[in-house]
Amino acid sequence: MKKLAFIFLLLMSLTIIFCLYGYYENRSLDIDHQTIALEDLPPKLDHLKIVHLSDTHFERNRISIDTLLSEIEQAEPDIILLTGDLIDRTADLSKVPLEEFGRSLMSIAPTYAVSGNHETSSGQLVAWESEISHSGVTLLNNSQLTLTVNDAQLALVGVRDESFPNEVPLSDSISDDTPLLLLAHHPEYFEQYLTSNPMIQPDITFSGHAHGGQIRLPLIGPLYSPGQGFFPKYTTGIYTSEKDPTKQLVVSRGIGNSVFPFRINNKPHLLIITLERKN
Repeated sequence: MKKLAFIFLLLMSLTIIFCLYGYYENRSLDIDHQTIALEDLPPKLDHLKIVHLSDTHFERNRISIDTLLSEIEQAEPDIILLTGDLIDRTADLSKVPLEEFGRSLMSIAPTYAVSGNHETSSGQLVAWESEISHSGVTLLNNSQLTLTVNDAQLALVGVRDESFPNEVPLSDSISDDTPLLLLAHHPEYFEQYLTSNPMIQPDITFSGHAHGGQIRLPLIGPLYSPGQGFFPKYTTGIYTSEKDPTKQLVVSRGIGNSVFPFRINNKPHLLIITLERKN
């Protein structure tokens, strides 16, 4: 009996520690500064700063909107990219200050967004798109545009949830010397994004969805992510294409949670990417 009691107390203690640590991790924001060097980056885009925000899962977020906005403002980005799942599928959109959030982002820097699987499955996609657009944020669901930033051109392409660049109608051709950024929610399709449309060859793809693998164990890494299953390949940070080493993928671990309520060794993630000209 003493042995069983000891085992029970040990399991209870471990469970409490797990829950407390998960509670702490959910509420601690990781500000992640990364640099990507691109060949032929126009000199006027050297040191362009991009904030990448994904998977906020309002209202399942434990990092407040005010905290996010404060950190983004301090980063002083040139542009902000939102790569889907801004709301959780269980959220009541009428109770989420999405339009206000978008306006606040736009007051910091031009902001661009695509949808994720939670917007699609929430049954509120049309309303979500309307609120995003009314906020001033540019919605890039299967569309393309060319920006002028610091007197240089930068191309953006966005695909909606479960779509690919071959579904994007080109309003104008993208010159070979114009850097091209792709917004696409699902990182598991990275290589397919590169081959889907020969006219759209993104230098950098920005994604979310994987939630960092939710639980990250020392020496093992991420355990599970949607779309990739156990021991997922693309979960956080920067990856290089196996087929074309000039093409890169940036994955955000996201901010909020969905069904599983804890993050272990996997804090909510705000990515700040600085582009540099490769010498």
